[in-house]
Amino acid sequence: MVTALPVDDATANRAAARRDLASARAAGDEERAALLEALLADGSLLIYRPERDHYGVQLGDLGSVQHVAVLVPGVGTDVHLRAQWLPSAHHLFEAAGSTTVILWKGYDEPADVQEAARRTVVCDDGLVEAAAGLAAFVASLPLGPAQTVTVVAHSFGSVVTGAALAHHGLECTAVVVAGCPGMTVDDLRQLHLDDAHFFTEEAPGDPVAALGVFGAEPTSPVFGGIRMRTNAPGYVEVRAHSEYFLPGSESLENIVDVVTGRYEEVEVHRPSLAESVGGLVSWALQLPTLPVGVVARVYRGPGFRALVDTRHLADLAAAQVGNAVRDGLDMAGRAVAWVGHRQDGPVTDRRDGDVPGRGAARTGPDEPTREVP
Repeated sequence: MVTALPVDDATANRAAARRDLASARAAGDEERAALLEALLADGSLLIYRPERDHYGVQLGDLGSVQHVAVLVPGVGTDVHLRAQWLPSAHHLFEAAGSTTVILWKGYDEPADVQEAARRTVVCDDGLVEAAAGLAAFVASLPLGPAQTVTVVAHSFGSVVTGAALAHHGLECTAVVVAGCPGMTVDDLRQLHLDDAHFFTEEAPGDPVAALGVFGAEPTSPVFGGIRMRTNAPGYVEVRAHSEYFLPGSESLENIVDVVTGRYEEVEVHRPSLAESVGGLVSWALQLPTLPVGVVARVYRGPGFRALVDTRHLADLAAAQVGNAVRDGLDMAGRAVAWVGHRQDGPVTDRRDGDVPGRGAARTGPDEPTREVP
C-alpha cells in the first residue's frame, strides 16, 4: 500500500532531487533535468519517489492559511507533469490567494485513459493502491480544526478520488472534479458526500468527460452535486480537456470559489433541455447494468473480468447514445433558431457577438477579443 511521506521529509527530498539534477545534467538527460528543475523551482517537495514517478509539491505555507487544495492530476508522463500539472497548480495557487495548493501525484497512473478503460477498474490493484495513498496523504496533513481541505481532481485523478471516497475513507471539506470520466460509483451517495460539497465541471468538447467507463457521469443531472459553468462571455474560453485551470477562465474562477469556501459565488451550469434529455436517456439505458455493478463489487470468481468489461461496454454505449440524443436536439434547436432569424428578415453586418444573449470571449489578458463560436 502507498503511504504518504510526512512533511518532515521535504528537506531530504529536496536534497535528493538536487543530486539527481546534477546527475541528469552530467549525463546530458535534458528532459529529466527539465523536470527536476521544475520540481525544485519553488515550493516544498513533500513526495519524491523518482523510481515510481511519484511527486508531491506544496505551494504556500500550511500553517498560515485557512484553505488548502490538494490537486490530483490524471494520466500522463513527466512531460505532462512539467508542462501541464505543475503550471495548473501554480495557476490555482495564484488565483486563490491565501490558500496552500498541493500537487499530489503519488500513484502509478496508466499510460492513458483508454488503457485504464480496458482494465478492470473495480478491483484493479493500481487503483486500490492509488486511492488508499490519496486518503492516507490527506489524513497526514497537519491541519487545524478551522482549516478546510478541498480535493481538486482532474481526469483519471477523479477516478482515484472517487475510489478513495467510496472505499478508503478519504476525508475532506469539499471535492471538485473536472473532465471526469467517472468515479467508480453510480451516484453521489456512494461517495459519502452531500450535494452542497461536491462540484463538477465539464467543458464543451471534452471527450474524456463523456467516456462513461468508470461509473456514472458525475455531471449528469441524476448523479447529484453541483455542476459549475465553465464558459461565460468575457472569460477565457475553456474548450479542451486540459484547459480547466486556464488563467482568466470561468472554470478556474469557480474552482477558486469552492476552494476558498465561497460556495454562494459559484456560477451553476444550467442544463439545456437537450442535455437533460440526453442524460436521462443515458441513465435509463444504464439501469439494466446496475445489478452487474453491484455483483462485481463482491464477486471475484470465474468470468469476473468479462462480466465487468461487458458492463463497461454497455455503459459506454449508453453514454454515447445519450450524447447523440443531446447533440441531435442541440442541432435541431439551432436549426429552428436559424429558421426563425431568417423569417425575421435578412441579417446584415452582424457578428455573433451582437446576437442577443451572446458575447465576446477573451483569449487572454492582453490579446484581442474573438467571438464565441
